[in-house]
Amino acid sequence: MNGRRVFLVAFLVTAAVWAGVAVPWASTARAPGPAAAPGPGASAGPNIAVEGRDRAAGRQALGLAWSSTWSATVPKGSAVPYRALGAGRCAELFRWATGRSAVARGTATAAFTLTAPEDRGLVVRSLRVVKGRELPPPEGTDVECLGAADHGLPQSMESWGRLSLDHPRELKLSRSAGPGGTVGGVIETRTADCSCEWWIELEVWEGDKRRTVRIDDAGAPFTLAPPVARIGTPADGGALKYGTTDLALAREGGAADRPPKGLSVSASRLLAGNLQEMWMVADRELPEVGRLTANLDVPGAVCQHVERILVADGALPAGRAAYAVSIVDPSGRQDLDGIVDVSLNVRKTVRQGAPPTGYGCYPDKWVLRSNDGQTAGTARLSGDTPHLPVLSGEPVRLTRETEGAPATDALFLGVEAWGPDEVEYHFTLDVTVVDGSGKRTRHTVDDAGRPFVLAARPDGMAPRHEKHASYETGHRLGG
Repeated sequence: MNGRRVFLVAFLVTAAVWAGVAVPWASTARAPGPAAAPGPGASAGPNIAVEGRDRAAGRQALGLAWSSTWSATVPKGSAVPYRALGAGRCAELFRWATGRSAVARGTATAAFTLTAPEDRGLVVRSLRVVKGRELPPPEGTDVECLGAADHGLPQSMESWGRLSLDHPRELKLSRSAGPGGTVGGVIETRTADCSCEWWIELEVWEGDKRRTVRIDDAGAPFTLAPPVARIGTPADGGALKYGTTDLALAREGGAADRPPKGLSVSASRLLAGNLQEMWMVADRELPEVGRLTANLDVPGAVCQHVERILVADGALPAGRAAYAVSIVDPSGRQDLDGIVDVSLNVRKTVRQGAPPTGYGCYPDKWVLRSNDGQTAGTARLSGDTPHLPVLSGEPVRLTRETEGAPATDALFLGVEAWGPDEVEYHFTLDVTVVDGSGKRTRHTVDDAGRPFVLAARPDGMAPRHEKHASYETGHRLGG
């Protein structure tokens, strides 16, 4: 607690659930004394403990929960590292941006818990967000996460409401906790044009004493700035509904790109589903996986959790993977038919240094497949083939699920890679779409500005080839 009376709060960057970093929880205990006066650095008072999620580093914490999309601006002087961009990297992007005092854009959310004294309860009667001094608009690198879900924040935390810094109002509440009990929730704060400091104040009755509880950033105000233009394309967002990994993006210099007027195309790797084995390689051993697989008695869940941990830590898919090619027409036209050709531009590389650590996870009643039930074609990577066709003349029909929404469709393709442990294949996709009128558009698709990577898996399909192999049914096969 750094010797200060501070309250640790999860500062979250948007409004629905996103996946992020597991960070510790902390609570404070107070000796009896007078109520704290509101104002900068004010606390909950000596008898009420505030509990929240600690941050990785830095004064300003980005949002990590209750959102499928968040965005922020990182101050000038820091280039986004390679490891923090691309599929499955939202957690790493969050850690990096948080440590550099990034400023949330458009929407921020605070999650907090109040703990009552052991000898009497408390009641929360009202809540308001307070706008502090105005700040210059942040300049630097815009960052964005699409499709993350934070499993570190309890799903049971209640949303207490949405408030605006542009039109302040008090939110009347009636939330209570018995002696020694806890009460808490999630508050979403929005702005359209305010680049400013802000904090939360609660009116809390502790027995017959009225107190003002301030929730802020370790004694300093939070900061929030107006929203920025989206970085991800409509197709990037559209791919999320097919089970793809989250996507971490960045835009240097904060320049807003114009949204595409024509077809938007993206590709993302699908996460393994039920009854699908998972193979990955990492450049180091990850203790988190060992802890998770110590008790493999939840069929249909462990392998998917293992895969998310590996992806978030930068591990590579190995052996075989499936990809969703998402096609979106944001122009508002009617549904349209077309055909699609897909080919891979491939570069084979040899990993230097020590052999990678291999991980395999095999669900109960597993079968040898990787989303094969929905793939329209599969490419096998071997040797030094620089250009490899996968789909030719594959029909698509772009349809709108709701009125006013863009028309969308997706194709699924598989990619296989076999060979020595040290071989990796880096590839981009060439996607050609021909609509019903004969108009042809060509798109080069990659993983957030860099190639997709698939590591080779040694010949032989049996689990014994994995360095760390596990069945979900409760026993380890190696490692």
